[in-house]
Amino acid sequence: MDEMTDADESGPDGGMSHGSEESAKLQLGQIVRERREQSGLSLNALAAESGVSTGLLSQLERGHGNPSYNTLIKLAHALGVRVGDFFGGQDPEPKLAELVRAQSRRRLLLSERDMVYELITPSMNGRLGMIRAQVAAGWSNESVPFRHEGEECVLVVEGSLKVVVGGEHYRLGEGDSLTYEASVPHWYANDGDRPTVFVGAMTPPSY
Repeated sequence: MDEMTDADESGPDGGMSHGSEESAKLQLGQIVRERREQSGLSLNALAAESGVSTGLLSQLERGHGNPSYNTLIKLAHALGVRVGDFFGGQDPEPKLAELVRAQSRRRLLLSERDMVYELITPSMNGRLGMIRAQVAAGWSNESVPFRHEGEECVLVVEGSLKVVVGGEHYRLGEGDSLTYEASVPHWYANDGDRPTVFVGAMTPPSY
């Protein structure tokens, strides 16, 4: 079931302030609308293609509420774009070296508590992409697996993570990593009782 709720203003994990939260909602809505229009889809057509209701899509495009992470995966599949295209913020001009401060990472705007997806690299338009993810206890994207070009590696920093690649199941604990062909459908699950933190790297940045 798709979710879209208003997020808290700011939390102990250093979340966005109310003002920046509202700005991020509007920006995400603009990104979704632009991608939909570029694909030549109406709201009803995108709803049918993605399985996300027309009402939720309308709310999202108008900057009201945050989508669940699985909703973003569904929209990415339907629009033929990367989930990473929904990261807000302006891509920096290419430089010899680009510093990204921990407190300045670009985030996906999500409705779920304890779900945080941050971009470690400056953008998704270089030769390498890296993310840091905090996955809530009990979360899974089995119903909407990832599939994209390139090679991917995940490294568990805290907790444990189940990763399924092409039907093969892998259990990763702290310090474990898994590298796989990302064009094969793959999904994650945190069936533990606390959030899991992992770092993901992909080349090219096709997440």
